[in-house]
Amino acid sequence: MSKSKAGRIQVDWLASVDTHRPFPRLGLTTAQWSEVSNLSGIPNGSHEARKSIEIALGMFRQFQETDLHRRPAAEIRQEFHELAKDATNFYERLSGLMGNRDAYTALMGGVLPFGPLDRLTDMADHQGSVSSAEVQGLMQESSRRLAKIDEILLGAPKWFLTAAHRVKHEKRGPKAGNVYWLVGNLDGIREQFAGKKITRSYKDDGSVEYIKYVCKIADPRIGRGTIDKAMRFRIKNRK
Repeated sequence: MSKSKAGRIQVDWLASVDTHRPFPRLGLTTAQWSEVSNLSGIPNGSHEARKSIEIALGMFRQFQETDLHRRPAAEIRQEFHELAKDATNFYERLSGLMGNRDAYTALMGGVLPFGPLDRLTDMADHQGSVSSAEVQGLMQESSRRLAKIDEILLGAPKWFLTAAHRVKHEKRGPKAGNVYWLVGNLDGIREQFAGKKITRSYKDDGSVEYIKYVCKIADPRIGRGTIDKAMRFRIKNRK
């Protein structure tokens, strides 16, 4: 760990994590695994259980590392609002251009039916090179394309504003979602390999000490209160 200029502790979450595998893995020392086995009741010789816990630790660290680079919710919402303004401005500018004959012709792919005021020589030259059926087909294709673009641009501001509203507000304080995930997995691994699980009397020493010990390996800063809440959440939501 190191400190940034602002004095905050910077954590290298992937230190000691083997990321050269489908699932990242944080290896336990012999002493650590012995303590985990003793506290959880998982047989010391269960290599699969040890591997499962090491993978859970590795994935937890990877989740934490990924979250460091996640953009704040307020920043994402602001960006969506800016996009909505830009989309509105873009639509208005394009609508203004489409009111101009030359611009509209260009958007239509350079194909436009001749009107009654067009010169007869131009009409004759045009009809000699392109049939009316071909002109009509190009016109219809271009019209459909413009209509689709118009529909998308018209609805874009509302789409961006709706997306901004859907961005979840962040809760103050430390983010505990990854801790809840880790606790749930540790409980599942213990149940699978030792036949024990967190119950409503979750304050029994075995469950608490096992979960707390492994959580401290994952991140020494995880508090007892967060662990207790994560265990209660696990009991309530266990399938």
